[in-house]
Amino acid sequence: MTDQDQTADDQYGAFTTGGGDTIVYDRRNPEAWIQSDYSVSVGPDEEAEA
Repeated sequence: MTDQDQTADDQYGAFTTGGGDTIVYDRRNPEAWIQSDYSVSVGPDEEAEA
């Protein structure tokens, strides 16, 4: 798979720290990351679809 074949899901990762912060990072660029103490879900609301 080439870099151009990767989707955004393949390029970006996220995890929650022990202190509750959320880190979003770019797997191709280790210097590109965002840390926040607040996060929200993005996308369809699963409860609304049920």
